[in-house]
Amino acid sequence: MTQLEERFITHAGGRVRYLVGGSGHPLVLCHGFLGSAENFETWFDELGRIRTLVVPDLPGCGASPPLRDGRHTAGALAAAVEAVCRDVEVDRYDLGGLCLGSSVAMAMLKRRPAAVDRLLLHTPLLAPALVRRRFHLQVRTFMAPGIFPAISWLSRQRVVSDLYKRLLVEGDNVDSAAAEMNFRNQLRADPRALREWILHGLRRDDVQLLRGSSSAALIIVAADDRIVDVPVLRQTVAGMDHVHLAGVADAGHGWTETYVRRQLELIRAFLLDQPIPQTAAVAQVA
Repeated sequence: MTQLEERFITHAGGRVRYLVGGSGHPLVLCHGFLGSAENFETWFDELGRIRTLVVPDLPGCGASPPLRDGRHTAGALAAAVEAVCRDVEVDRYDLGGLCLGSSVAMAMLKRRPAAVDRLLLHTPLLAPALVRRRFHLQVRTFMAPGIFPAISWLSRQRVVSDLYKRLLVEGDNVDSAAAEMNFRNQLRADPRALREWILHGLRRDDVQLLRGSSSAALIIVAADDRIVDVPVLRQTVAGMDHVHLAGVADAGHGWTETYVRRQLELIRAFLLDQPIPQTAAVAQVA
């Protein structure tokens, strides 16, 4: 079983926690909104056999405190991940981003395109037009200055949090261990950092950056995702010869054991330069 070591660095006057372990070419992973390195726990054992995993807690999330100066933009968070890469002496790597973490991964790609060999994006929020309108409306409402303090307090109430995610974000049948971990992450996250990150991340448009990239890319999305507009995403990446889009059937934004197993089938094949398994995907482009 792959064991990851916990380490800490100092970046911009603060501390950044990260996990590292496994063997092979490095794979740097950027977790999603309200997340931590543990978002990828179910990937560690399988992917650690073929990649050296480098997985930080982004500033303001998990065990990494918020940045002391400046706003928590995708670029600022990318700089923290790059500091982690320097600490482990990684110059070239495969790069992954989960949901809002895709904004950080794309910021890293923009800053150092030659450093990225393969790009793995899971449920990516690549541009405002690719995110469902109702999610934009939720974010604008919840992040409004007069409302956000109450929303921040409510997010720390387990019953309210679970009900919101089940009805509006993740759907039913989410793995109970994942739900517990996600709620612990919510309790640790810094409200200011999260608000700044999501407002900035949802305004970014990285489609042209992806289109012009020379890195092979795999995009994984659930067919029933409630945040990403999957049909529009499929139309957007059509014609990008270096991009594979895999839509997993019978899955939503929340992760289940079956969904994780299908994710790993896709990711392992992609990282090993093998054909994408047709049994795991219901939609594939390029």
